[in-house]
Amino acid sequence: MGGWIDEPIVDPAIPKRDRSRLMGAASPLLGRPDQEPPRWVRWLFGAGAAVTGGGGALFAAAAFHTDHESAGLAAMMVFLITVLFVGVARPSAGRLARRYAGRYVLPAELDPAGLDLLARARQAIEDVTGSRVHRLGLLDGIANDVVLPEVLWDIADLLRTQTALRAEQAEALAEVMTPELAAVLGPQREALGRSAAAVAGRVRELEAYAHRVRAADSALRACDLQRSNDTYRDLLARTGDTEGLRQLIDQADMLTGSLREAIAASDGFADPSPSGGRGTVRLE
Repeated sequence: MGGWIDEPIVDPAIPKRDRSRLMGAASPLLGRPDQEPPRWVRWLFGAGAAVTGGGGALFAAAAFHTDHESAGLAAMMVFLITVLFVGVARPSAGRLARRYAGRYVLPAELDPAGLDLLARARQAIEDVTGSRVHRLGLLDGIANDVVLPEVLWDIADLLRTQTALRAEQAEALAEVMTPELAAVLGPQREALGRSAAAVAGRVRELEAYAHRVRAADSALRACDLQRSNDTYRDLLARTGDTEGLRQLIDQADMLTGSLREAIAASDGFADPSPSGGRGTVRLE
C-alpha cells in the first residue's frame, strides 16, 4: 500500500474519466484547486480549437500547393494555437478538484484515528479484489467491483467529517469549561463517539469478509496441493505405509467439502440497501 496516503478516495458517482484524472492527480494540487474559468469561456475556447484546427488545415493544404516552406510554418502555427485552445477548454486536475470539491477525500488530511480506519478498510478491500477466488470468478464480481468502492468512499467521507469535528471539539476543550459549554459539548461528543463506533464496526465487517475470502483462497490452494496426493500415495505404498495412505484418502474427501463450504461462506456480500443514502455490508 505504499504511497496510498497521497491517493484520493473519490466518489464512485463521478464520471469515470474525471474520476481517473482526480485519482491520478498529486495530493497538493487537489488540496489547493485553482480557480475554474466560467463555462462559457471554456466553450468559447473549445469552439475556437475546432475552428482553428479545421480552418488551419484547409489553409495549410492550400499553401502546400504553392509554397512548401509556408505550408510547414502554417501547420506549426495551427498546431500551437489549437493546443492552446484545447488546453484552456479541457478542465485541468485543479479545475476538476474545484468542480468536485467535497466529493473526494485526501487520506493525508485525516487525523490518526481516521487514517488508521481508512487504512484497514483499504487493505481489506485489496485483499478481496486481489484474491484468487475473485480473479477466478468464484465470488460475486459485480458486488465486489461496484459495492466495495461505494463502501470505501462512504467510510472515507464519514472519517473526514469525524476528523473535522474532533478538531473542533479539541479547540473547544481548550477553553475555560463552563456549564454552558459542557452542556453543548456533552451531547456532541456522545454523538461523535457513536458515529465513530459505527464506522469502526463497518471496517470490522469488511475485515471479516476479507478473512473469509482469504480462507477460501487457502482452501483453493489446498485443493491444488491435493492433486499431488497420487505422488504421496505412491511414495507411501512403496514404503508399505498403509495407515498413512488411508489418512491421505480421508483428507482428500475432507478438503473437497471444505473448499465448497469456504467459497459459499465467502460469497456473503450483499448489495447496499438505501438506508440514509449509504450502503451497508452484510456478512452471513
